Amino acid sequence: MAFLQMIYYGVPGTGKSYSVDQLKGVATAPDEQVFRVTFHPEYTYSDFIGQLLPVVKEDLITYDFQLGIFTQALVQAFKDTSKPVYLIIEEMSRGNVAAIFGDIFQLLDRNEKNVSRYPIRNSLVAKNIRQISNDVIYFPANFNIIGTVNTSDQNVFAMDTAFKRRFDWKYVSTNPVRNEEGELLQDYNVPITLYYGDKLIKTNWYEFYLKLNKFITDKNNGLGLREDKQIGQFFIQFSTRMNEKKIKDKFQNKLLQYLWDDVESVSYNRAIKLFSEEITNFSELFSTFDKELQIFSNIFLEYYIHCDIPEEILN
Repeated sequence: MAFLQMIYYGVPGTGKSYSVDQLKGVATAPDEQVFRVTFHPEYTYSDFIGQLLPVVKEDLITYDFQLGIFTQALVQAFKDTSKPVYLIIEEMSRGNVAAIFGDIFQLLDRNEKNVSRYPIRNSLVAKNIRQISNDVIYFPANFNIIGTVNTSDQNVFAMDTAFKRRFDWKYVSTNPVRNEEGELLQDYNVPITLYYGDKLIKTNWYEFYLKLNKFITDKNNGLGLREDKQIGQFFIQFSTRMNEKKIKDKFQNKLLQYLWDDVESVSYNRAIKLFSEEITNFSELFSTFDKELQIFSNIFLEYYIHCDIPEEILN
């Protein structure tokens, strides 16, 4: 039985959650063996582990321990240690992981049998696991923790080295994701039109986001920003059922805002801009796009025309 204590990391939209779902164990596991949670800035240890909450029983108010997602998963893992249990944590860096894990952090160290090396005492959790006769809890070998981290969000709550080293890390690149037959996902092969003065540049989403990524990080002819400002193919959720108007709407309302707030505004190279010099605020950008006029700078559009994407990526 494979053991996983892993974090998938990459820029927004690279398909980190998709990669987790495609894992052999996760993809074939029954629903009762998979537990999911998303961290956020207000998420706490009590939310994760569990907490005492008031319950009305026969007109009397009592306090019962309500299991958090972590405890639910651990209880399930102990029910049958021959079956893998997966606790999937999305957006780990958006929560304060050190505070959320608390004393559970110590259990992340595993021995050669993939069992927690240093058990801890936690009576509230232990009393819900009938296979444990005392207050000492630990991770059995079938208990897997898989997380995702958006690298552009790491400034929300920084993960310390002690936490990071207890996980294996797997990078999810910005290259297009393919299906089991090795083919590009057709839902994302949608047409995109760029306006360059009186000319039209007919392209598609795959080519557009890859060339945009190169421009974002190109230190000589582009914006020269870090890779965490790039995007992945899933940054926008496309579908082959979408008409041209719906595709344009998603491009306008999701991508343009990100590019304006998180890419153009943090560029230090003011001589090279992503958007046209005539556009001075987001309202102008939004309305210019509506009018089907040029929104991108001549520099970017020339870069786009002459930029080559390796054939092995798009074929």
